[in-house]
Amino acid sequence: MSTPEVKLVPALPEHLDAWIAMRNGPTSRRLLPLDDDSRESLQKRLSEASSDVTDPRAKSFRWMVEADGQIAGTVSARELSRFHGRIEIGYMLVEEFIGRGIGTRAVVMLLERLFTIPELQRIWLTTTEANLASQALARKLGFVQEGLLRGHCIVQGKRTDQQVWGLLRSEWDARRAPLSVR
Repeated sequence: MSTPEVKLVPALPEHLDAWIAMRNGPTSRRLLPLDDDSRESLQKRLSEASSDVTDPRAKSFRWMVEADGQIAGTVSARELSRFHGRIEIGYMLVEEFIGRGIGTRAVVMLLERLFTIPELQRIWLTTTEANLASQALARKLGFVQEGLLRGHCIVQGKRTDQQVWGLLRSEWDARRAPLSVR
């Protein structure tokens, strides 16, 4: 199986059905603490997210991950605080693209874009205790597990712990050369 070309494209209203399908996939449902958002709520989130990290008013960003011309996932960043220099990221893949390195490449591209924001000094994410693949991705990219939020979220009707992972700009800069995406 060849390695697909991966790129990030701005999330648009017409991506709503693909995003809903991702959220409803068995892996997402089993591993992610997703709210049961309405179609209208998700559409609003798509329309409010930016793909322009140079916009000083933007506080949340979303791109769709495209692999060989198909929507393969989404990456996002939210609650940018320019004052504190931090933002939270998230990522999700379509079932058939899981386990092919696409998520790692997409998150690298996301980190590269976000760290062009001059004030940004810290990127963080959370994983559920069962999401071993996401934990491995975080470790691979240099994130450090910083804490555990006990009983913090609900996945499939069960209260579960969530891990907090952080990456500082200095840590990313120290390791980014070997991870650069062309």
